[in-house]
Amino acid sequence: MKQFIRVVGFLMVVFAAFGVHGAEQNPVLIEINPEAGVNARAYLLKEIAQVKAPGMMKEALENFSMGFSPSIGAVKRESGQRLASKLKSISWLPATAEIRFPDTVFIKRVGQEVSQDSLGVLYHDYIKERAGNHSFEIREFKVRGLGLYPMGEIDLSVRPRRNREIKGRVSLSADVRVDGVSHGKVSMTGYVDLYDRVVCATRNLSRGEILAPKDLCLKRINVSKIPDNYLTRLDSLVGMRLKQSLASNGFFRENMVEDSPLINRGDNVVLVARKGNMRIVATGVADQEGRLGDQIQVNNLTTNRVVSGRISGPKTVDVFF
Repeated sequence: MKQFIRVVGFLMVVFAAFGVHGAEQNPVLIEINPEAGVNARAYLLKEIAQVKAPGMMKEALENFSMGFSPSIGAVKRESGQRLASKLKSISWLPATAEIRFPDTVFIKRVGQEVSQDSLGVLYHDYIKERAGNHSFEIREFKVRGLGLYPMGEIDLSVRPRRNREIKGRVSLSADVRVDGVSHGKVSMTGYVDLYDRVVCATRNLSRGEILAPKDLCLKRINVSKIPDNYLTRLDSLVGMRLKQSLASNGFFRENMVEDSPLINRGDNVVLVARKGNMRIVATGVADQEGRLGDQIQVNNLTTNRVVSGRISGPKTVDVFF
């Protein structure tokens, strides 16, 4: 309908400007090529032929739709006679117009590819943005779903992931748009080796040892295949007690250490009992170990009785009344 309205409007201008004699003085020549490359779903005359015509008639002819294009990358075989007949059916085409055409016209719908290198850059930038200060390496990178796309400006955007993990095997999908129109997606996968500075042992350590600065060091480790609960701060481990043995160069995890006890079994402790403004102090021997706030049993050396109390500081136990 839009094409019909355009043609009618054009005819009013052409005949008003040129008339019949104008068309005779400016002959129309259309020469169809034996081969042509087209881009859109429907192809225009200007994509398959050279047009010689006066004024606005040339523009109207060049933008005349000749048919549907093949799929991207495919070749369509057209009869030259059929294309010429379609042109001759244009009511406003001068009878004197000359149309030259070959017996067969081969029409290919051109396209463009997305390079694997450009997708590799997209994948790398996605990992880098989420790796923070960690260094990383990507290997075994692969792409699936690549094809031919229409000519135009290509835009690639990574789809959001439910799994935010960016180490080990990482799979991403990217939407492909050409001039703002969606043309499916491609899948990317690779193995990401993520590196971090991890606290490790400088020597063989035994269960129950209290960690000192000399026992600890930081080492760059590939953390892609180890649990996430590894430790990265030396000061977080100094003074902690080891819950299991650890070989030299082994790395520390959160569940491997615990706070050191303030009081060990057999330690001499101060017993403090309070009632109102009264404060009674005695000595005792701890029957249990404990950390700040723990409740333990203590042998009161003054009364030779076992009492319960809560650890309130180094070697100090508040006794319950």
